Amino acid sequence: MLSTFFVAEGTNFLAGEIEVNGDEAHHGVNVLRLKQSEEVKISDGAGSWGIGKVSQLSKKSFTVEISDRGFEATAKQRVIVVQAILKNDANKEAVDFLTQVGADEIIPWQSQHSIGKIDDKSLSKWQSTTRESSRQSRRVRIPVISNADSTESLISKIKGLQNIFVLHESAENRLSQIEINQEADVILIVGPEGGLSEIEVNTFVAAGAKVVRLGESVLRAANAGAAAVSVVMSRTGKW
Repeated sequence: MLSTFFVAEGTNFLAGEIEVNGDEAHHGVNVLRLKQSEEVKISDGAGSWGIGKVSQLSKKSFTVEISDRGFEATAKQRVIVVQAILKNDANKEAVDFLTQVGADEIIPWQSQHSIGKIDDKSLSKWQSTTRESSRQSRRVRIPVISNADSTESLISKIKGLQNIFVLHESAENRLSQIEINQEADVILIVGPEGGLSEIEVNTFVAAGAKVVRLGESVLRAANAGAAAVSVVMSRTGKW
C-alpha cells in the first residue's frame, strides 16, 4: 500500500506536480527514506488525493508528479465520538485508535469524572494525533477535532437527534443488537476512567440517548470508543 502524505487544504490537485514540505516531507525523506521515482499518495486531509512518483527530492521537501487523482466525499452517515477527556497519554491512545477505525469527528468532553483538562495546547495534540494516525491508516479525510464541550453544551447539540448511544458496562442492550437508523449520523458517548455519573447517564437519556454496552468484558476508556466505532462500521456496512 502506498505511503500517504498530507499537504495544505486548498492545494490544487489538478496541477501536474505538487510539492510536499514541512513535517510531512521530513517524515518522507528522513524517516521513510523516499527515493526518486517511488510512488506515493498525497492528500489535503479533506478528501482530495493524488497518486504519483517522486520526481524531485531535497532535504526539506519532495515533489510528486501526479498521474492519478480523485476526491472522497464526506460520508453520508458520519460516526461522531464524544470522548471524555482522559489522563496523560490515554487521550492520544484513544484518538489514535478512533482515527484508525474510521471515526469522522471526535468531540473532547469534560465529564464529571474526567481527571484531565484540555486547553489549546492539548487540543493541538489531539489534532496532531489524528493527522499522524490518518497518515498511517492511509485516510484521505482527517477526522475533525471539535472544541471541548461541557455536558450542558453537548446536550444542546444532540437533543432531538437519532442514533445517540451512551456506552455503559451495566446496560442491558448491546450496541451490536440495537437498531441503528441508516439515514442519520451515529453519535457515541464514551466516559472517562472513572466512569459516567448517574446524573450524566440520566441527562443523556432525557436528551434521547440510548444506553448500550459492548459485551461481557469492560474495556479501558481509551479503547472503548474504537471498539464501538468498529461495531457501528460493521452494522452500517462500512466494513
